[in-house]
This record gives sequence, structure tokens and C-alpha cells, in this order.
Amino acid sequence: MNGLTSEQLDELRQILEDQRNRLLRNARRSISDQISGGDGLPADTIDVSTDESSKVTELRLRDREKYLIAKIEKTLKRMDEGSYGECHDCGAEIGFARLKARPVAELCIDCKEEQERAEKQVQDRRQEDDKNNFFF
Repeated sequence: MNGLTSEQLDELRQILEDQRNRLLRNARRSISDQISGGDGLPADTIDVSTDESSKVTELRLRDREKYLIAKIEKTLKRMDEGSYGECHDCGAEIGFARLKARPVAELCIDCKEEQERAEKQVQDRRQEDDKNNFFF
């Protein structure tokens, strides 16, 4: 088990459950709005385009929220199993302040920074490759 106290775990669990419940309420409201929102066809092509753009944005947002709900569920399961607060990469304890700021964190600060550096290097290489392979 990690170095979190039972009070800290309870606080983090409450944060996660509140966040999950808020996301689920938003999803229900969005579905309800979609079902009841049929005011007929938009007046012109600009309205159609705006409406479609709004729907795409809404779907992307819902997809991100669905991903976060799954991550919260996974985190709550780790809490129940006693592995919450341990870094997936190095096994070090993830500090309470980090977990309070990002309760679904799976990596300690050092491992997360290393992951971000590696991702940036890959992105930089891709951009450099794109520049080198660009033909006029």
C-alpha cells in the first residue's frame, strides 16, 4: 500500500466520484437535449453547417468524457485493490498534492516528465521529417 492516509484516500475517492457523477449527468443531459432538440431543419446552408459543426464538437467532447469516466472507474478499482498512488512505471509513491490535482494520475512527476520529453522528441522528429520530405 502507498503512503496515503485513509482520510486522504477518502478525500480522493470523493473527488473521483463527484467528477464521475458530474460527467454522467452531463452525458444524460446531452442525450436528452439531442432527443428533444429537433426544431426542424435549419433555415439555410450556413445554419446547417453551423449545426453540424456544433454536433461534431459535442460528440468529441462526449467521447473525451467517456474516456475520462473509464479512467475514473479504473482508478477507483485501483483504490479498492490497494495499488492506487503507486507509479505504473517505477513503483514510486505518487504524492498527495499531485493526486489531488489529478486524481487519475498513474505516473509520478519524474516518470510523467520523462514521458512528455519522449513524446516531444517523437513529435519534433516527425516535424523535421515532414520538413525534409516536403516537395514543391
